[in-house]
Amino acid sequence: MRTIQLFNSEAQANYKKAGRAAMKNAEEDDIIPKGQCGSQKQHQSIDLALSKRLIWDSLILERRSSGWISNNAKSCFDRIVHWVAKTALRRFGLPVTVTNLMFNILAKAKHRVRTGFGDSDRTFGPTGDVPFQGCGQGNGAGPCIWVAISAILIDAMEAEGFGYKSRTALTNEEFFALCFCFVDDTDVMESNDNVETTGEDLLPLVQSALDLWSGDISATGGAINPAKSFWWLIDFKWRPSSGTWVFRRKAEMPGQLTLQEPTGPWATLRRLQPNEAERTLGVMMAPLETGTAQHLALREKAKNWAAKFRPQHLLRYNVLPLLKATALKTLEYVMPLSTLGRSDWVSIMSPILQASLNKAGVCRSFHRVVVFAPLKYQGLGIPHPFALQVFHHLSVLMRHFTLPFAFAFAFAFIWLVFSLVKVHSRILDHIHVNL
Repeated sequence: MRTIQLFNSEAQANYKKAGRAAMKNAEEDDIIPKGQCGSQKQHQSIDLALSKRLIWDSLILERRSSGWISNNAKSCFDRIVHWVAKTALRRFGLPVTVTNLMFNILAKAKHRVRTGFGDSDRTFGPTGDVPFQGCGQGNGAGPCIWVAISAILIDAMEAEGFGYKSRTALTNEEFFALCFCFVDDTDVMESNDNVETTGEDLLPLVQSALDLWSGDISATGGAINPAKSFWWLIDFKWRPSSGTWVFRRKAEMPGQLTLQEPTGPWATLRRLQPNEAERTLGVMMAPLETGTAQHLALREKAKNWAAKFRPQHLLRYNVLPLLKATALKTLEYVMPLSTLGRSDWVSIMSPILQASLNKAGVCRSFHRVVVFAPLKYQGLGIPHPFALQVFHHLSVLMRHFTLPFAFAFAFAFIWLVFSLVKVHSRILDHIHVNL
């Protein structure tokens, strides 16, 4: 279990107020790098995952080699050096009196263990003149403190010239990508402007990017956990037999990255094949998108939900609302990024419906057309996940669209409306025929 620190209520209120004020100043002054998406308004983790997918697609279109390192900071909130955090928060506009007050409390605080049997009589705290470091898991200003520190680290990486630069196809605007951070989960990438650069040529630059990032993390008191880190080396080759470009495999492009562990020795990071997906930000992702890993992961979640749901005793009219509020919400999270087909979603929903329909007083083999039909058409009102996926795709487009693309989105929306009208008419015809 992770140790969660419960602060004095007055101190926690002050921490939260200071964190909100610092983030407001930083957002107004635009000093938070675009790669840091955590702890900010109107930012979602799934949008960051979508950005990673779009950069991969751009690399595939341009056939450019790149190194992609996904790393996780080890107990980052508990390892922050106070003077570093103070300096970063001063950059975010907090007065020195506020930062001194915040970290003097943290440095001198005495800790008790709280359980169901009460608080411990013995306390744990700093001894002598050596203060504690870290801001503590559960600190109301903790996310803001890490954003302030990571903003400096990302700027340092950009100053050294690491990252990926390209231009948009329609507007010819230059865009830049370096890090994809959501609090302490970070992806660092390195690519070369020259499309002729091979993966082998790029490997030393990727190692340099990792060394700089891990070194900066270490300078703030943190460390990267090699056990939770992995990487891809992306490059392409022409396959004459099929007339297509394909990813190069590890055997064709040997190489490894090393990283110093928090305990001292050096470790070799786990390298994945281009089609090997790994869970990042709650989504199974890989440079070569297949959808198989995401489908299997969602299917496993559906089975686990069904296994935990079966022994429960519920009133019939509570079953379907519970299904919509729990299982469907879990599936909906990945929908802005997923491209699963209708049959895939049907197989994912199968264990959920098998476990819940009987409890709702409905035959579990009830025709799925009626199960997914709206209530006003005498259906059960369970949204079809494939239709939800389409709506989430449109929702992402509408949230991020700009004026030059308004007409394209309007056309897409009109097309969707006509398509849904046709689908609804087919559902009604199907229900009428079966009845």
